[in-house]
Amino acid sequence: MTYLSAETWQHLLIATQTHRSWHNRLLEWHCQPRARTLHLVILREPYLSYILRKRKSIESRFGRDRRLPFGHVQAGDILLLKRAGGPLAGLALVDRAISQAITPTDVNEIRLTYAAELAIDDPAFWEQRLHSRYVTLIWLREVYPLPAIPLPRRDRRGWVPIWGVHAMPERE
Repeated sequence: MTYLSAETWQHLLIATQTHRSWHNRLLEWHCQPRARTLHLVILREPYLSYILRKRKSIESRFGRDRRLPFGHVQAGDILLLKRAGGPLAGLALVDRAISQAITPTDVNEIRLTYAAELAIDDPAFWEQRLHSRYVTLIWLREVYPLPAIPLPRRDRRGWVPIWGVHAMPERE
């Protein structure tokens, strides 16, 4: 299980104070974390910047097996957008998501149908995805850039559900 540190949580609340709907959405999650899921999403450039600038409105995760987020993300979930090797950089709300098994024909159909929203025009990317057996497509809305919020990590997972916030340590 993965938890946010109390310090990171406080930084998120401070960063969203001027955006009432995001601030309230985070507080609601904290009070009822099972009502919707908070996901930590690790993104490489240029895709993170594309999302933050609203050039990319669909996030995709292709794989040979059913690893996260396959089947675990749904409308209303909250995404914490983190730069690979860097800080938290934004928030997004899931508008809709689909997870399904795919064939090479399906990969080509996804490319033709959603290329603009995925903001992926690299032929090598699509060539590599022809070997995928599963895909999750996530439509994003209400993208909100954050000031850089440090979030140290030790694992290499690209998608991590967040289960709650660690309590502040006791001071002596």
